[in-house]
Formats: sequence, C-alpha cells, structure tokens
Amino acid sequence: MRRLTIQRALALLFGGAILVAACGGGTSVAPSQEPSTAPSTEPSTGPTEPPGTKSFTVGFTSPGLSAAPYLAALDALRAQGYTIDTPVIESSELLTQAVASGQFAFGSGANNTVLAANQAGASLRVITSRVNNEWTLYGRTATIKSCADLGGKSLAIHSEGAVSTAMVRNYIEENCSGTAPNYIVIPGSPNRLAALLADQIDASPLELGDSLTIDTQASDRFSLLASLANDLPNLQTTSIYVNGDFAAANPGSVLALVRAVITEYRRIAGDAAALKADAEKYTSDSIDPATIDLAAAKYTDLGMFDVNGGITAENLDYTARFFGPDGTGSVSSNFALDEWTDLSYLEAVLSELGTQ
Repeated sequence: MRRLTIQRALALLFGGAILVAACGGGTSVAPSQEPSTAPSTEPSTGPTEPPGTKSFTVGFTSPGLSAAPYLAALDALRAQGYTIDTPVIESSELLTQAVASGQFAFGSGANNTVLAANQAGASLRVITSRVNNEWTLYGRTATIKSCADLGGKSLAIHSEGAVSTAMVRNYIEENCSGTAPNYIVIPGSPNRLAALLADQIDASPLELGDSLTIDTQASDRFSLLASLANDLPNLQTTSIYVNGDFAAANPGSVLALVRAVITEYRRIAGDAAALKADAEKYTSDSIDPATIDLAAAKYTDLGMFDVNGGITAENLDYTARFFGPDGTGSVSSNFALDEWTDLSYLEAVLSELGTQ
C-alpha cells in the first residue's frame, strides 16, 4: 500500500490548487485519474451493471485490522479486472479533501470530516459503513482516575478533525466540562499505542485491537477510562464514502465496490480465523502478533463488520446531529440525509444479495 506523508499530501493538494475550501464552489472537480477507454458494461452475477470505470483510487488513513476486510474486498475486485490504487494519507481532513477534489474516487474514514468537507462545498456521499464504533479512551492508572484528571495531562489524538477526537471532546464536555488536557497529535491508533507503551503520553483514544494490547501488556500502567463505543452505540464513526461526481458518472463502479464489501463481510462473519487471515495479509505492519487472535475474536464476537452494511437512515441522522451545531459542533449546520449520504447503492446490493 502506497503511503503519503502529511507533508507530501499537502504539497500534492495545495500544488494542484484543488482544496475544496479554496474552490468555494458547490460541486467537486471531476476525478483526476485517467478514465478507462470505455465504461464497463459486463453483467454482474445479478442485474445488468450500470456503466462505470474499472480504474480508480481508494484513499485510507492509517489502515489497521478494522480496514483489513475492506482491503480484501478491493483485492477481490482486482481479481475481476479492476485496477485500484490505495494510497495512505495520515490525516482524515486531507483524505476527505483529496476525495472531494476528485483526486481519489473513494475515501475511508471519519464521518465528521465528510460533513465538514460538504459544508465547505464538497459533494461527498457515505455509501456504507467500514466498521462499527470501536473506540475506547485509555489513561495512565496512577494519575488519571476520572475525567477531570485529564486536565494538564498529555492526551494524544489522531488529528483535530478526527472522529475519535470529536468523541473524546464530547466525553470531556459531558463529564468534566472545562477540563483542558494537553492535546498532542499522533496520527494512527497503532502509533499512539506505541507512545503509551513507551510512557511518552498519559492518555489516548484507541481502536479495539490496540486496546487489547494495552489490556494484555500494560494493564498495570494504563486502564480504560471510557468506552466511547458503549457510550455512543448509535453513532456511525467510520464509513466508506465516494466523490459525488464520480458516483454520478460511474454508478456501476460504486455498486461493484459496495457489493464486494458486503460479500467480504459476509464471508468472514462469525469466522475469527478468516478475519485474522485478512489482517495478516493486508495490515500485518500495524497489528500486534501477540494479540491478533484475541483481537480477531473480539471483532468477530462484536459483529464489527456489519453484513448488511451498518448504515441506516436512523443512525446516519443521529450521526449528523451528533456532529452538528447541537452536538459536538464539528459542523455548524444540520445536514439532511441526501446532503451527505446515498443509501441507494447499499439498498440495491441488499436487494440483490438479500439481507441477513
């Protein structure tokens, strides 16, 4: 997987003068990659596939175990003749900007950055969940007994606009308003885990797999301060989203991707060994070999990869309100569903494959 540093990504985005905020328009730029010579019209196993390109780019931020099944689904598409690039940008905000500009067709990450990009004039649409809410908040046991103890402590976050950051700040506002941690930006949950284990920081939000490493290797030093997933069960944190102009021109590509994702999620459902195999094949550099079996079992037991796509009108509406002006304030306006999501692709795939 090709990885872009924040500096290289900034140069790429600013150098091309493609930032949505700078454009000020209401629609995004057409995708920059070369289109296929002709739209694919080959039939799928179900109804006749609408037109679409078989060449596109899917961006990621710090892919770990929770991204492994999605990467496996993309590999399944490659086996069907697709050419798919998967660069990594270590910033949720920069990734959404790249998708909004049309540089990438699809993105994968924080829903609050999708809303923020659309507020700035982008045309992004959430099309399915990538993983259910898996976030936890861990703190140094000796000095952090409660929310208020975070004041003045080093609390590492992925980025200012990350969904985990929004949840942490919501937790503080709800439980110890006015508390001011010393926020430090360390992109990637595995990198923040390493910082905790090295005693370089006092607290951090962690993905499920990384929290298990703390539990098994450092439970004497760090403990669970809050289960953000349990506190916010209806919140959709992490999605797969698409550039709206790309989707309009290539609906068959969007359908194929959603179908591949749902097919993979169903293949690994209830099968921790299958999930472990995905993780070892696609994200081995970001998983802990000592806890991979435990992590795969935990993700499987909790059904973190929803076999029906995870998103519904109800939980997406809740998510928009959570990040809206009456919630965390990540965006300053309330978004209607059709302003940032498109359930039609998932509905078409579920109509074809059936629900489970």
